[in-house]
Amino acid sequence: MFPNEKLKHLFFWTIELLAIATLLFIVFRFDFLMKPISVFAGTVFIPLLVSGFLYYCLKPLQKLIEKIPLGKRRVPRSVAVLLTFTIFMVVIIGAFMIFVPLILNEITNLITAMPSVVNHIQDYVKDMLEEPWFKKLNLSISDDDIRNAVSTYASSFVRITAGTLTGFVGAATSFTIGALTVPIILFYMLSDSNRFLPALQKFFPKNRSEDVMVLGRELDKTIERYISGQAIQMLFVGFTMSIGFGMIGLPYIWLLGFIAGVANIVPYVGPFIGVFPALLVAISINWKMLIGIIILMAIVQQVNGSIIYPALIGKSLRIHPLTVMLLLLAAGNLWGMVGMIVVVPFYAIIRTIILYIVKLRQVQQHEETVSNLTKKIEED
Repeated sequence: MFPNEKLKHLFFWTIELLAIATLLFIVFRFDFLMKPISVFAGTVFIPLLVSGFLYYCLKPLQKLIEKIPLGKRRVPRSVAVLLTFTIFMVVIIGAFMIFVPLILNEITNLITAMPSVVNHIQDYVKDMLEEPWFKKLNLSISDDDIRNAVSTYASSFVRITAGTLTGFVGAATSFTIGALTVPIILFYMLSDSNRFLPALQKFFPKNRSEDVMVLGRELDKTIERYISGQAIQMLFVGFTMSIGFGMIGLPYIWLLGFIAGVANIVPYVGPFIGVFPALLVAISINWKMLIGIIILMAIVQQVNGSIIYPALIGKSLRIHPLTVMLLLLAAGNLWGMVGMIVVVPFYAIIRTIILYIVKLRQVQQHEETVSNLTKKIEED
């Protein structure tokens, strides 16, 4: 029926994929089945995502502790896990006691001062409209139209900001409720991570077990370097921007620095998203502060991009910037901010697996070719 084995396998896998796609389509049509699954996945996914992020942040510290010499021996893994987890909990509790009250206080002050900030922005725009250089543009837009537009967008900004901050407080509350879950998951990840690959090998044939181990270690190394590097970048950008905001004289320095640091986890576009709230606050004060923030951002991102990023992450991902931008655009539209954070490492994982399989297939084909040539020579 089939002229060769390749067409046979292609036909078989095509039918299999069509059957799976049809089954998934039918299952997704039943809301009473999918709703509990989606709720369960959404409930479990966030704690696992946070725990996985923290695990890869702490893994270099655990490795460092394990290398500490104790006479002729090293620190046992169980002791290293306990020390790493203890250090993490002390740092987290200390950070919550010091910085969370500061940030919450600044959030409250910002919400209270938001009407004044909006009024300052409107006054700044009105003054700009009277500038000679602006009048020379000969725009066919009246001053009243621009003022009305500014007023409309300013009111929208107030509502969006208040809603965002309220959502942030709600998310923080939800995270606090799940705060007991994340440390438990994190502890077991730290203590049992060395058992994952050996357990995974059991699901594959013996002749593929070593390939699974090599691929797993390569993926683990890539994810570890990316996530730990991103965490250090976030801390660097957050603290340096906060200090820079304080030197410039900008209010709400810890809140704005926190936003700038967290947003930096999104490649390329994150720094611009993170500095936008600071720019809005600066506009409400004076244009010199606005220029100061732009210069500060340029310096911090230059140091981050030239020194910190190459040293921590380097070429571990090997993804073209255009590919990253397209991934962020698609993920942002489909899954929002969480998608933009997850899509790059997820793409790197899939890409690494595919490239390894292709490389393995090429090696097998080469070995088969050499084997056939050897047999042919022996027969001749």
